[in-house]
Amino acid sequence: MIIVVDAELQRGVAANIIGLLGISIGHHVPGIVGPNVVDANGATHVGMSTVGLPVLVADCETLQSIYAQAREAKELIVLDVSDIAIASRDYTAYTSALQDPNKTCHALGLAIHGPRAQVDRVTGWLGLLK
Repeated sequence: MIIVVDAELQRGVAANIIGLLGISIGHHVPGIVGPNVVDANGATHVGMSTVGLPVLVADCETLQSIYAQAREAKELIVLDVSDIAIASRDYTAYTSALQDPNKTCHALGLAIHGPRAQVDRVTGWLGLLK
């Protein structure tokens, strides 16, 4: 599993997109969140991701290409945050805008989950967010 964000995004916007994708991953990828853990002092730590989650960057054109390729791969789960999502104040506005035939949608961030070879095929050359 990886996250890819548009390299040109401001850091705050990129962080927001990464957070939104993390929420979606926790909901849509079964078993990715581990159980709660009680530490040596008896404090409970709520379960978190059981896998590492690298955040990669790509230019806008490459990101759109990756999105198209990943969506065609049946073995991959692809979650996206688009420019429409970021511009929407609530989920109703978001869904209405997505369904408007006069609007175009561009991915600003993706989470891609599936067999490593399939994920690497569409993202293997990308660098880490710094």
